[in-house]
Amino acid sequence: MKGNNNKTVLNWDILEELDFKLLEYLYNIEADCAKFISRKLKINLGETMQRLKHLEKLGFLERVKGTFLKRKDLYKPKHMNHTYYKLVNKARLVLKHKHRER
Repeated sequence: MKGNNNKTVLNWDILEELDFKLLEYLYNIEADCAKFISRKLKINLGETMQRLKHLEKLGFLERVKGTFLKRKDLYKPKHMNHTYYKLVNKARLVLKHKHRER
């Protein structure tokens, strides 16, 4: 997938506050789709979709592959009817480090 190789450098300086909010949410929840993210964070669905696609292009997010999603907060695997996103490993590691500093 584009922007997901080991040589990609993530440019955290160009992100806006809302981008960080989305990344933090995905760090805590593991993976989710725009519809549920927008509901949870009370952000317009169109804006959420646009931001998620932009973060994917920048290399911070990747699409979840497969037809079922298993998360720690779900009792059983969920059938994915929408496009689900998750953090790429590099982004997850940076956010993990930031959480440890708090």
